[in-house]
Amino acid sequence: MYDVIIVGAGPAGLTAATNTTLRGLKSLILEKQDTAGGLPTLLYPDKIIRDHPGFPVGILGKELSRMLYMQAKNAGTEIKLDEEVLKIEKVEGKFIEVRTVQDIYQTKRVILCTGFFNAPTKLEVLKDYKGTNVHHKVEAPETFKNKRLVIVGGGDHAFDSGIQLKDITKSTTIIVKSRYAKAKEHTVKLAKDLGIEVLYNLEIVKFFEDSSGRLNSILTTNNKTGETTTLQCEEVFMAIGFEPIKLFLENNGFELTEEGSVKVSEKLQTNVKGVFAAGDVTGEVRLIATACAKGIIAAIYAFEAIKKPYWLK
Repeated sequence: MYDVIIVGAGPAGLTAATNTTLRGLKSLILEKQDTAGGLPTLLYPDKIIRDHPGFPVGILGKELSRMLYMQAKNAGTEIKLDEEVLKIEKVEGKFIEVRTVQDIYQTKRVILCTGFFNAPTKLEVLKDYKGTNVHHKVEAPETFKNKRLVIVGGGDHAFDSGIQLKDITKSTTIIVKSRYAKAKEHTVKLAKDLGIEVLYNLEIVKFFEDSSGRLNSILTTNNKTGETTTLQCEEVFMAIGFEPIKLFLENNGFELTEEGSVKVSEKLQTNVKGVFAAGDVTGEVRLIATACAKGIIAAIYAFEAIKKPYWLK
């Protein structure tokens, strides 16, 4: 029997676990991936995180994740990787049962830190493309060396990735679907100052392949003027986000908001008694710093619910 099971080993989950463990609660993290760290590790390991408190010159995503992981481990948290949670349910009103693909666990409380996203969002126009030069994450930056790169997306991830890869690509172009980017103004300006071409109001409508079946150009249309343009490219990076983890949440009876995030009270309690939620899965502002903050808050309320300390009497 655990005091707390944390579902997800991203920034929110690791921070929550550190705080529950340090408060004397027997804590277990269950993570579906084979590595801990969440999106900073899986999606942008070599991206410099510039807006996290305490790092005046920024910190690499993978390094921040490593430090959060070591902090949880050093506190004494048990962490199990490559173990996807399938079901969370109350058993006879006494404890919560957490079923994974490998085992069944019992716990007094659960903190849901799954993140909001699951699988990468894929463009319908590229669904039938089987080649290897369309990417959904930057696993090996050298893949883009001396290549003409097109990045699709208007958020921080798209622009930060463009800046990260600028020095090794032959050319970098970012195409944004709307008339403005959602990325931070400073980041957009930096990208342009570095010579990255930014094109707005563009959508991909068709792709072309060379004789070997490899994508080598895309046809775009301006959704304001209707004008079409063909962009030559050797690599395409899709930075348009991930599909929500909505199905898992619905299957476990969590009440959701219109956008698909979990509804929580002021104490981060979900509608499922004994299950708290923290991080991106709760919606609103999705930053590593706020995910960590919510992880701490959820940990404190979980501790209070289990131990019922004297100051609450």
